[in-house]
Amino acid sequence: MPEDTERAVYVQRLDPDQREAYVEAHDDVPEAVTDAMDRGGVEEFELYVRDDVAVCILECADLDAYLDAVDGDEAVAEWERYTGQFKQSGVDADADPESGIPFMECIWRFEPEES
Repeated sequence: MPEDTERAVYVQRLDPDQREAYVEAHDDVPEAVTDAMDRGGVEEFELYVRDDVAVCILECADLDAYLDAVDGDEAVAEWERYTGQFKQSGVDADADPESGIPFMECIWRFEPEES
């Protein structure tokens, strides 16, 4: 990962009965959502699912700029409310910006030395 890139990770708990619906919803993420992510400087976003756990990995140049771009964006909020029906916990589109995305704390990292 380039030095000027920030990484943020968050976990969402899916309703086990709604897992497939959650996965299928991501076959057609609205363009307005990806446009907001692009405006926020997203360099890469990955979503992984196993059982009832969804892990989101976000890489961007500036996390605060990303949050400014998506917070208050109605298309993003509508998408999060829609996908929220498939989750037990995770992103809350109606929460204040400080707690709307349950970012995790990085507690360990390994980077091999360059030779």
